[in-house]
Amino acid sequence: MRCVGAIVLAAVVFAGCADRPADPVPQGETPQASESIPRLPDGKPDLAEARAQQAKLVEADDPLFRCMPYGVPRSILSSPWPFQIVHRQGMMVVLTEYYHAFRLIPTDGSPHPPDVLPTYFGDSIGRWDGDTLVVDIVGFNDKTWLADARDRPTPTSTGIWLHSDALHVTERWRLADADTLEYQATVEDPKMLTRPWTSPVKTVKRQPFGKIGEGMCFDTTTYALARPAAQSAGR
Repeated sequence: MRCVGAIVLAAVVFAGCADRPADPVPQGETPQASESIPRLPDGKPDLAEARAQQAKLVEADDPLFRCMPYGVPRSILSSPWPFQIVHRQGMMVVLTEYYHAFRLIPTDGSPHPPDVLPTYFGDSIGRWDGDTLVVDIVGFNDKTWLADARDRPTPTSTGIWLHSDALHVTERWRLADADTLEYQATVEDPKMLTRPWTSPVKTVKRQPFGKIGEGMCFDTTTYALARPAAQSAGR
């Protein structure tokens, strides 16, 4: 990824993961994480409200239906939409087709600013570890989800996975060959998770087209999509 210029990649297949569990997975569903999952601690008063809220959430409550961004690492691990990487000396830019969002990842050794404004994608800084770009991300708001039931972050997961403004994500990007990019993320959140959770390696492939399109989100469209799910949940 050091001198690849602008390349377009879209999620195609998952790579094998050495610690992927052997737990049975319902037919047609694919686990996206190892069994080393984070769990909300029981008995902590400051998390009681969050646990109660999580138990009540359904698919129709997904922030995506309100045109909120996927966030990190969900935008890479779960989104079916293509994304484009533009890499130059000292900076990597990640452009996503849906929501027409972007991320700027300095790779020149710049630190996080001391007064990070909370955002959906956080503040990213990158450094090279051999042939792998390691990206440290802080400064999130708490408006996105880590996963929903469809994402199946673990074989036994039924969703929903929430996070707080204390979310900390470490990404590892590696160009396996000219057409294959490997991605892995480690998630930490001391307010919501009992321990870090690391995704399996996800593999995405270079696409034949030269640039992403414009995928916009409108509340009227997503509201219509969400209503059947909300009605089935008795809302």
